[in-house]
Amino acid sequence: MLRELTASDQQLILDYAYQHELENMFVIGSFEFSDNPFEFNTYLGYFENDVMTGLGVYFGLWDDITLHAESTAAIDAFVDEFVKQNRPVKYVVAFQRHALPTLDRLQQHGITPIKVREQTLYLLEQENFHDCSTGAEVQGTSGDIDGIIRLGNIMEEQPADREVPENERARIVPEYEWLLKQAGEIIAKANVHGLSRHYAQVGGVMTHPAHQGKGYAKQTVSATCRHWFARGKQLTLFVNNDNTPAIQAYTRLGFQPIGEYIHAEFA
Repeated sequence: MLRELTASDQQLILDYAYQHELENMFVIGSFEFSDNPFEFNTYLGYFENDVMTGLGVYFGLWDDITLHAESTAAIDAFVDEFVKQNRPVKYVVAFQRHALPTLDRLQQHGITPIKVREQTLYLLEQENFHDCSTGAEVQGTSGDIDGIIRLGNIMEEQPADREVPENERARIVPEYEWLLKQAGEIIAKANVHGLSRHYAQVGGVMTHPAHQGKGYAKQTVSATCRHWFARGKQLTLFVNNDNTPAIQAYTRLGFQPIGEYIHAEFA
């Protein structure tokens, strides 16, 4: 049986998610980053004999479907329901064993990704950490949001000062960003975009094209890791399997591969 979950089910959602903590970082993080994640997100539970055996989430700010279930029947039911609700799909992001059946079911509805990236999840434990930060990195503030957006536009080869919709601005949590600046401009950054009891998930790693090859990514990622190690977390991040320079940089910091992931993008 499928049921849409409400704020009164928050503990049920978290109890389920923490059974597979690393696989549900985005779900857990949605409650860490927002006082009311139900305002933006839709949470579905799949129940067998009154026990929740699957969790499906539609992240409204990203148009992203993330599903976790041990049965294909549950994944099919989640996809069917989100399609029935006419939810636009821009991303499917999940561990490979959950993502592939999700993509198969979407394709049965005529929804086909334009790009599928195979990724690997890496884990960094503090005893393996090689810190490349220098102290020049700064924690973001609300005054940095425009600069963060500007750098993102440049990296995506869009006009640097294009008008950004409010829902895109709402994605940025500036205090979770670590930045390098030059002449007041952000030239490199990293952030945490997933958070749970034991882990912080690094993402949003960018270096301005004019400043690449100088080790700035290692600096901002190191600053991010140092910050969260001090708060008792281990660090994870995803890397595209064909991104050899990034893999080399992160393994030098001490990250080790632990799982296979899929990042699918839709038109």
